[in-house]
Amino acid sequence: MTVAQKQLLFSDVDDLAYAVARGRLDGSKLTTTYAPQRLGPLLELLHLSAGKRMPHPGAWLASNGAAPMIAALDQGRESWIAPQDRHTGFIRAVRYGLGSDDRLTGFLMKAKRAGQDVTGLPAKVSGQLVAAMEELENNIHEHADAPETGILAFRAESGAFEFVIADRGIGVLNSLRRCADYAALPDEGKALEAALTDGVSRHGPESNHGHGFRPIFTGLMNLQGELRFRSGDHAITMDGTNLELATARITQKAPLDGFFASVRCNAGAR
Repeated sequence: MTVAQKQLLFSDVDDLAYAVARGRLDGSKLTTTYAPQRLGPLLELLHLSAGKRMPHPGAWLASNGAAPMIAALDQGRESWIAPQDRHTGFIRAVRYGLGSDDRLTGFLMKAKRAGQDVTGLPAKVSGQLVAAMEELENNIHEHADAPETGILAFRAESGAFEFVIADRGIGVLNSLRRCADYAALPDEGKALEAALTDGVSRHGPESNHGHGFRPIFTGLMNLQGELRFRSGDHAITMDGTNLELATARITQKAPLDGFFASVRCNAGAR
């Protein structure tokens, strides 16, 4: 039997997750292997696996440049930067021992440098995106109730920069419902929409919290961006320039634990 190979996309992740949820995935009979060329789909697939939503997808993935990152994640490494080019890497939200904050700062500096030197982003834009990474890392500790499951990752290539922030905590809906102002939110889709609105957090509208997503939208202004936010059984996606929540697409998906955010920008689109 010939096994086809294709690039792993978010649509493939959705299809695989639905197949598992419905008991229709037989890993021994897959006719396609997936080449994980983009960071977001790969880490969402691994996120689903870590949450026991599907088997480990190693047998479905073609061996390519992503293999060292997958191995480092499987080994439980606290952090990892690709040794050959330092263009991709990850760090856990919980880091042990002395110098934990310094290690995060160093990781973010490497991400910023990769955004400038590899992708070709202006220093200001690269800095804004890395500031968004740092702010969302803070959100893991503040809202997830499971910071030990949190992770930050980035990948830079010529003309494109992407990063992922994820945790397998309580999810956006459960977090926001702890505030009386948002207790009536009906589902994860509406909760995601609320969470992406500037100034909304479980601390309430007058708390001066809930601005963690602002640096993303600021950094992607006039750039071609692709955003995907997942929590529970919903996703919000946006793409294009001048990204606005009003034009976001809210769709139902197979369940995912906690929160997952994938951000990609193309430096050439202005």
